[in-house]
Amino acid sequence: MELRQLRYALSVAKERSFTRAAKGLNVSQSAVSEQVALLEGDIGFPLFRRTPRGIEVTERGRSFLYEAERVIGDVLSLTDSARRLRGAPIDTLTLAMGSGMAQIFMPRLFSDLAKALPDVRLEILTAPTRNIFSELHEERIDAGIAIESDPERVPAGIVIDRLTQAEMALIVPPAHRLAKSRKAVDIGSLVTEPIVMSELTVGYGQVVLSMFADLGIRPNILAVADNIETQKVIVQSGTGIAIVPRACVENEAKLGVIKVLPIAPARSVAFSLFRRRQPLSRRKETFIAALRDLLKD
Repeated sequence: MELRQLRYALSVAKERSFTRAAKGLNVSQSAVSEQVALLEGDIGFPLFRRTPRGIEVTERGRSFLYEAERVIGDVLSLTDSARRLRGAPIDTLTLAMGSGMAQIFMPRLFSDLAKALPDVRLEILTAPTRNIFSELHEERIDAGIAIESDPERVPAGIVIDRLTQAEMALIVPPAHRLAKSRKAVDIGSLVTEPIVMSELTVGYGQVVLSMFADLGIRPNILAVADNIETQKVIVQSGTGIAIVPRACVENEAKLGVIKVLPIAPARSVAFSLFRRRQPLSRRKETFIAALRDLLKD
């Protein structure tokens, strides 16, 4: 019996599918099926049965996998024990987030960090949504913050915990003709404006595209950037406009380097915490829970 086999079986149980489990584990379906079959051979009873509704866990399989999840958590905790035994002073929690989100989440995170996460060193990375998903699958980060995407675009094996919502807004250079507008700017009126977009298939780039699509029009895309900081700089240069979460541009608006305007119809996006479905060590699970509580509205 191998830990890999237990991980694969737990993933199948949670996804109720060998195909989705394989995708979440980033391995072939045949590899998952083979390892689960070997595990069932070792323990002497089936873990799963196929039904017209899909994969179901057997009664004995449910009890076995409950214990397996506990055992995996204990094994992962050995890493924490080893770190303490060799005198390492602190634990590390690696968090990735989309660009521009620091304005929203860093004040919340560091307001009570020492109390909520004592003796924990944070490693904070900036990455596009697609990279966050990839880094989670490769187990290079513990959690990520990104715009909540269509569930069908979120890879299997990743779970979502909503943190907060933010209003989408139009940003333009201070000298732009719309900068003095006293009412919400109609999305349809922007069809000829050169617009700087974010990732087009996930996150708020997808949301912005859908705003135009709902009106039966296509935006005049000037450029596609994988981070909001680049979008803001391009807008500040006077070259184009962008539609972004208002909360991500509050500092620039206060400085007067860009103008922030409401849009019609109004639209908001959700920021969520993403993590792997597979269990972490008990200490890491505690850290993730504390992190979520710090960041959530």
